[in-house]
Amino acid sequence: MKTLKIKAPGRINLLGEHLDYNHGIVLPAAINRYFEFEFSTLEGSLFLIEALDLNEKWEFTWTELTDSTTNGWMNYVKGVFLLIGFTSHPPKALHVRFKSNIPIGAGLSSSAALCCGLAFGLNEFYQLGKTRHELALLAQQTEHEFTGVKCGLMDQVASLFGQANHLLAFDCISHEINSFELPLHSAKLFLIDSKIKHNLAESAYNERRASMEYAWLQAIILFPNLKSWRDIKGDQKQQLLSKLDRITSKRLTYVLDELVRVQKVQHLTKDLTTCSNSSEAEPHLIALGQYLNQTHLGLRDLYEVSCQELNFLQQAFTQLSGVYGARMMGGGFGGCLLVLASNDFTASVAQSLMMEYFLTYDVYPAWIDVQLSVGVEVF
Repeated sequence: MKTLKIKAPGRINLLGEHLDYNHGIVLPAAINRYFEFEFSTLEGSLFLIEALDLNEKWEFTWTELTDSTTNGWMNYVKGVFLLIGFTSHPPKALHVRFKSNIPIGAGLSSSAALCCGLAFGLNEFYQLGKTRHELALLAQQTEHEFTGVKCGLMDQVASLFGQANHLLAFDCISHEINSFELPLHSAKLFLIDSKIKHNLAESAYNERRASMEYAWLQAIILFPNLKSWRDIKGDQKQQLLSKLDRITSKRLTYVLDELVRVQKVQHLTKDLTTCSNSSEAEPHLIALGQYLNQTHLGLRDLYEVSCQELNFLQQAFTQLSGVYGARMMGGGFGGCLLVLASNDFTASVAQSLMMEYFLTYDVYPAWIDVQLSVGVEVF
């Protein structure tokens, strides 16, 4: 019996939230939280997909797949199977089992990891010859067409192209990917899972995206030669903002500010690589933390995708000694706080803070250690 095992990681994003559909450069990384897949042959004409964590399974024939109405994780499976290129010569039968240690709803792109891992596995199992970039686009298309989430390409790129101890600078216009080391010296990154996922997250994401598409249409009416938000000049910015309604103007302000912050952080990481010790790195880490804080404030006050639980955590953590900075991560309205802190900052230091959060919101947050890891791979 032919078998194949695949790992597909989730991701963090250091900076550039919501820039993946706004002409930006984003700075994601794959992490050591992932889906595990096992592919094996079956006799007959039946497909058997098992979601082990959920204790759920789905059996279907190829004809039933194309005709079926699905929801939940089955939407992703259906999308990948139908888009990957089996239409003319579908496989006869297959057994796929998967499980994950990526927290669902935490903003770590579990859906992208599911789609990328499944697509990568099918590509390897049947030797379809697709590139990682093609698989990333396929996974994105699955989310667009089968779940209604008009996501950018960042999550899929991070899952498929991640490298250990590296960030990716992903250009969302050209799709160019540059990996670079993130030497934190005496500091570390970790996540605090708020355990909150508000229902308006997906609809609000799509609404924000539509709002920025409207702003872009107004921009190119005013400035026909404008190629992207990266090219807008100060006087053009003010002229455009004056033409927009108050809410759209705030959201565009966040995007333009975040584009600048990403550039500055890329320079900071280069400076960190030249530091020979923790003392030399300290000013750069302080600056990096400040940029994280600024991004959170922009997401909270301008893009308006944060929530009171994340704001509580961000404000509380950034007041603790040893924390350089923190920001909400992901699409918004719940999920994780990304924290940059010194190496000797431990969960015990934040214990009273976590308890206060529990007493306030009746849910206990989770501390998640992360390492920057390799992308989807056979194991």
